[in-house]
Amino acid sequence: MTDQRDVDQQRDELRRALEEIEDRVNPAKVAERTRQRLDEDPTPFLVAAGGVVLAVAGVVALLILRRR
Repeated sequence: MTDQRDVDQQRDELRRALEEIEDRVNPAKVAERTRQRLDEDPTPFLVAAGGVVLAVAGVVALLILRRR
């Protein structure tokens, strides 16, 4: 039989897990973490932006070449 201490411990573990999930998906906190990472090291963001620019340029080039 489960005693009250086990129930309380499981309840605390569940509460902590839910708070962690809430922290991870909270849009304001996600934006703040992203800003902090960008301030610390912008390289990954610049690489991603460069990849997007190359992809868009590639699509534009393909569309132009297909029209000929």
